[in-house]
Amino acid sequence: MTPPVFDTTTTISRLSNKLLPVFTGKLLPMMFLTVIMVMYSRKLTYHDYGQFQTVWVYSSIISVIISFGLSSIILSSSDNFFSVFLKRHKTPILRSYFLGALLTFLIFYFTTSYFSVNTKLLLVAFILLQSVCTLTDTLLIKNNQLAIYVWLNVVYSILFFAIHLYFFYNTFIINHWIFCISCLYLLKAVCIYFVSGKTAAAENDSTPLSYSVHWIFLGINDIAGILARWLDKIFLLYLLAPADFAVFFNGAFEIPFFGILISTMEQVMLANISSNISNREAARHTFKESFKILSVIAFPLFFFLLIMHTEAFAVIFNNKYNASIPVFLVSIFIIPVRITHYGVILQCYGQSNKILFGSIADIILSLLLMFILYPLLGMAGVALAIVVSTYLQAIYYLWQSRRLLKVKWGELVPGLFLLKLLIALALAYAVLYYVKDSFSNLVSLIGMFVITAIIIVTGLARYWKKEQRGFSPGKGR
Repeated sequence: MTPPVFDTTTTISRLSNKLLPVFTGKLLPMMFLTVIMVMYSRKLTYHDYGQFQTVWVYSSIISVIISFGLSSIILSSSDNFFSVFLKRHKTPILRSYFLGALLTFLIFYFTTSYFSVNTKLLLVAFILLQSVCTLTDTLLIKNNQLAIYVWLNVVYSILFFAIHLYFFYNTFIINHWIFCISCLYLLKAVCIYFVSGKTAAAENDSTPLSYSVHWIFLGINDIAGILARWLDKIFLLYLLAPADFAVFFNGAFEIPFFGILISTMEQVMLANISSNISNREAARHTFKESFKILSVIAFPLFFFLLIMHTEAFAVIFNNKYNASIPVFLVSIFIIPVRITHYGVILQCYGQSNKILFGSIADIILSLLLMFILYPLLGMAGVALAIVVSTYLQAIYYLWQSRRLLKVKWGELVPGLFLLKLLIALALAYAVLYYVKDSFSNLVSLIGMFVITAIIIVTGLARYWKKEQRGFSPGKGR
């Protein structure tokens, strides 16, 4: 049977056209939160700032647990099949989600010692409303209502920042802050509910049983994934006082840009591949191109952070968190591997069991390395454990994806492209490293940031022009 012919130019265009609006909608709230994090870390006491960040740790983890794969299953399955399945099994699904959320919040309530009873109850409402917002955002992306998605997130980001400015210039009271952000989440969810629409139905060849199993695996994998992502914080949350935890958090804090970039690419890739699930060649091509798009952005930023860490902590944190620098230097080495979402192909083709195995193995390996490295290297050892386990997990997912599609490594990963880009950037930033010492911290930081931005924009422009010249409708690579 002749393999389906696909337009590679259209594939790249769809990937790029969706990537920008989804990325923008995700970037704005995180960008404001990053600015807030810097402002609060400079003003608040170590204890108050530690509590502030602890709220985000708990909410990030628990919201994924109680959602149990709902966003993932929506993005990776056709609308018609999901709707019919939901209607036919609504009662057991709702019952399962309710019991799961209740159990999760009970465990949180009785094991958390950082907060008062009132704060815990407010945080439960906070997390529930945050989960609803995540789900409604997912529906807008799935329905391709990207203009609405961007504008709603612009308004939300402005209000989000305004609330934090109020608490910055007035007394920070954690209960009042949680209540205000919860009201904002509720407002956003209601707005999305009234503007969201439905898309046309698509085919799906899954049986109800296999679909249920796939959903369960996705839910468990999402939980394992978020635990793996925050495992270093969880590990130290119960070992360190809030003040010490604040120091670690600022060092190991994932640069929001990269987390959003990966999350955006994941959602766009899932939507693209699941819309034409029978075309495995298109899926392979989409996956391979994601490496090129994200590496052009991530690699320059990695080298920028590597050579400018001293200036960044001096200017941004006013040298208040210099103790976080060793953790930061270790943590940024996770950036070069975070240039795609490695489990997308496995997820779209129903291989959630393999994704789950990779996530669980990642958690076990991370914990083992933490217990070994923490006594030797302190907090930096915990960060190193996460970096090492992430690289090994990425290799495992690539190996499984290659076996599934029955292709060679080079057909799935643009190895030569990535190697050339790394070498060129390493040489360029090595020269810049010796030049930067001639200027003050502030001038050097701003100058290097501008140069990095120019490198990224130029790289993306060259990539896009090359792809437009290199592909024509109906032809492959």
